[in-house]
Amino acid sequence: MDPSTQRLLERSREFLRGSIEDQPRLSDAAAVACMSQFHFHRKFTRTYGETPHAFTTRAKIDRAKTLLATSDLTVLEICLSVGYSSVGTFSRRFTELVGRSPSDYRRGVRPTIFVVPEMIPPLWTPSFIPRCFIGGWSQT
Repeated sequence: MDPSTQRLLERSREFLRGSIEDQPRLSDAAAVACMSQFHFHRKFTRTYGETPHAFTTRAKIDRAKTLLATSDLTVLEICLSVGYSSVGTFSRRFTELVGRSPSDYRRGVRPTIFVVPEMIPPLWTPSFIPRCFIGGWSQT
């Protein structure tokens, strides 16, 4: 693939990632890439190994995972903030992709991380670090 096409696809992928809350349309992403919808869909899928729809769905779920782990927002609030209008649809899709419900995910991930809230974006650190990892680690 020529470098200019690659840059256009990367730009459209960043557009999709940055506008997940706004329900980006295929036609908008194709316009960012300066391609027809059909050509864009084919090139995107061939280049990234997933359709634009699958990419945006995964980006939404990744954002939801971050919010579940680091915020006190309700599942409904997270559902709406990542662009879903139905908590049932959101929960079903989350469970399909992650393997557990949003509530189960939150309960499972919360004890394993410590969030430094002053950091933007929040810094995630393990709440338990095995002693063998600390051995050669010096603090400055």
